[in-house]
Amino acid sequence: MRKFLIFIPIIALGCVNTLQEDRLYLKEIKVKNKVIEWFYYSNVASTSADYILLYDSKNDRSDTIVNSTNIKDVRLTNDTITLYFYGKPKIYDTSIIIKKKMDEFKIIIDTNAISPGPGPSRKSYLKKDL
Repeated sequence: MRKFLIFIPIIALGCVNTLQEDRLYLKEIKVKNKVIEWFYYSNVASTSADYILLYDSKNDRSDTIVNSTNIKDVRLTNDTITLYFYGKPKIYDTSIIIKKKMDEFKIIIDTNAISPGPGPSRKSYLKKDL
């Protein structure tokens, strides 16, 4: 019986959602009441997929633009989000399809980025205002 009493709190602690805290941000672009967030989750794996989300602060809602392992950059010009990839968009070895529009933004994909090869790790930061 004692073993179960110790085990239950450990399970409960393991179920706590710390995903927001584990995000390492690469870029945030603010426009009106929306934010484009580019981040990945901190883990011990050598390759962690990146996420690009469109967060609507007015409605407190996030939509995933893309989840991929070969993103080079994301930029916003007027009402157009441009996603830059090292080759065709993919998650690990699987090709992915990306929407052409999200909310009021048009999405353009550029697959012409050239990988610099192995190099230093990317500069990321923890978001302070969780």
